[in-house]
Amino acid sequence: MSKNEKVTENKEQTEQKVMTKYDRKVQKRKEEKEKEKKEERISTAIGIVVLVALVCLVASFPIRTYLATHETYVVVNGEAVNKVEFDYQYNLTKNNYITQYGSYLTYFGLDTSKDLSTQMYSDTLTWQDYFEQNAVESLKQNKALMAEAKAAGFTYDTTDEYNTFKETIKTSAASAGISEKEYVRSIYGSYATMGRIEEYVKNDMVMNAYYQKLQEDNAPSDDEIQSYYEENKATYDSVDYRLTTIEADLPTEPIELADPVEETAADTTGTTDGTAATDSTQDTAYQPSDAEIAKAMEDAKVLADDAEQTVAKDGEAHENEKKSSVNYLISDWLFDDARKAGDTTVITNDNSHCYYAVAFEKRYLDETPSADVRVIIPTEDKTGEEILEEWKNGAATEDSFAELCKKYTQDTSAVENGGLFEQVTKTGMTEELSNWIFDTSRQAGDTVAITVSDTTYVLYYIGQDQPEWKINIKNTLVSDTMSQHMQDITADVTVEDPKGKLNYLKVQAEESAADETAAAETQEITEEQTAATEETTTQAQ
Repeated sequence: MSKNEKVTENKEQTEQKVMTKYDRKVQKRKEEKEKEKKEERISTAIGIVVLVALVCLVASFPIRTYLATHETYVVVNGEAVNKVEFDYQYNLTKNNYITQYGSYLTYFGLDTSKDLSTQMYSDTLTWQDYFEQNAVESLKQNKALMAEAKAAGFTYDTTDEYNTFKETIKTSAASAGISEKEYVRSIYGSYATMGRIEEYVKNDMVMNAYYQKLQEDNAPSDDEIQSYYEENKATYDSVDYRLTTIEADLPTEPIELADPVEETAADTTGTTDGTAATDSTQDTAYQPSDAEIAKAMEDAKVLADDAEQTVAKDGEAHENEKKSSVNYLISDWLFDDARKAGDTTVITNDNSHCYYAVAFEKRYLDETPSADVRVIIPTEDKTGEEILEEWKNGAATEDSFAELCKKYTQDTSAVENGGLFEQVTKTGMTEELSNWIFDTSRQAGDTVAITVSDTTYVLYYIGQDQPEWKINIKNTLVSDTMSQHMQDITADVTVEDPKGKLNYLKVQAEESAADETAAAETQEITEEQTAATEETTTQAQ
């Protein structure tokens, strides 16, 4: 060991010997304090992470709401549509569909209590996709129509109508036993509030008023209505005729014309336990052979020919029937322009194994007028008779009846016009109401309270209006005109999906690409076949 190494070793030993008990105690305390600081730093860091997570969780709710009200969800006609507006239109579309087809939804395979995105509307679209597609189509029409209304300088005061809307929301929420806030969300979407949807509701009111103005502006003249009738008489005319139905007497068990039946072991030997075999056909109606049916129809034809001689007198009377309601097998014969009073015929119905003996009486245009009425559907606070009594004790005029409608009716949509319904027709209401309104003795100012299926209607009769056939043709022509108009103004309306939210657009794009690929492949095959044919022809020459 060198001298320097010894000096170093002695120095270390000396330092170790100098370290006292007190020094070690201080050193230990120092180490413990550093450990505590380290643990405190770790704990603080964890606390910050947890705090940030909680802040993010809480903040996500207003953030989502902010995005729903400010961020662009889709772009329609160059206008940004946020989530609130899209949901508003989506729910309107969905709720209208459910209301219209409520009793048929199960046949459509739709369960509204389950997630719509998991139920298929078609092979490629879910029900959610379908309603989103309809919502976008509605937005396209609404945006285009509003743009046109603004360009035309159209204005409409929505004050009264919007106040009525608010009252309807309030009443509906109370009836449902929930708050207005909850009700609005349940109807128009999870981000909807009265304040957020106010603009969209009022826009709809303006748009609807403008659409009604367009309908009025495009109403056909009497000459146009008459011209359309002349071209489509069979649709609007009625016929009176008599009918006798002769059904073939089909055998209920085999006769000599029955198809031969091979016997089986079960038919002859009975069951394994010795009891008689049960004929499996006992619970099934006998199916006649073609020969048996032909014989039964031949016999029935004789009876039908006899019935033709007496059907004009003894046949069942059918009056004022439109072509759409007449059995299709006899409608063409009845509405043939060559038909004249007293004509008879026998028509075969092979599917039902019967014959129709028919006698034509007359064809005509039913001029029965429509009617204008005012209607009050009483609230629970008043009966129909009490409302009529109050009316009779007052001015007892049409105007005073209209005021009572605003005061007592359940039908909030009819409040503004005093319960006025114009051009109502027989085919548009229940038999009880129709019988009273269209009674030939009815006079202007007549009133009545009629209860139909637990609903009471208080009626005020104003008077007659145009015949139903004219109203139907007018509605058809206006509908055709407006449909074409909406097609024209939406033809160039674009839809952009910057966030890729609309799955139906992806499906359409994929289907379009597939169609283009298939078309290209078909074109290629066609060209190859043409080339091969030309080559074969050249070689043959």
